[in-house]
Amino acid sequence: MIAPWAAIGLASIALIVALVSLFDRGGGAAVSAPFTQPMTSRVPAPGQPIDLSKMTSREAADQLFNRVMAASENGDTVEALRFAPMALQAYDNLGALDYDARYHVALIHLTSDDFKSARVQIDKIRETVPSHLLAFMLEHQIAERSKKKDSAARAYKAFLAAYDKEIAAGRVEYQEHRSGIERFHKAAQASVSGKK
Repeated sequence: MIAPWAAIGLASIALIVALVSLFDRGGGAAVSAPFTQPMTSRVPAPGQPIDLSKMTSREAADQLFNRVMAASENGDTVEALRFAPMALQAYDNLGALDYDARYHVALIHLTSDDFKSARVQIDKIRETVPSHLLAFMLEHQIAERSKKKDSAARAYKAFLAAYDKEIAAGRVEYQEHRSGIERFHKAAQASVSGKK
């Protein structure tokens, strides 16, 4: 007999695979090329065949996240918005989310400028880690998109104030998004020092 949690996990993966297959066959739009640099290391490297049916529920959710982010970065808003609901559902099916997953969910919400839902994830992250670097990065994105320069500057300064201590904490999610954090760190330093 299959345990209830195992049955739910299998059903979630089956749903994701079915939805991805449906959207890949329909719509008529060309599928964008895979990421040259994945947003997370939890999924196969670009160019490798991907079979969602052989992934864990988390791996499948992360793969859908990467699909949304790749489309968004390539300016393919239609594809990003098409896969965003599937990605959000995949994360919702996981139940309890870690900081990395909450960061992913917030970024997915930002593809449709849903700042309110993104802020919910920021608040959840800060319930236990008030100075979490990913939360400052999300705040900065919201401020930039809202054209609030003062808020963006505050997010940069708060990030820099927390950076050394947070990096020393060695959080797993910081390793998952190391390149993005380092790019943001350089941008924050340049902004605070007055450089472009």
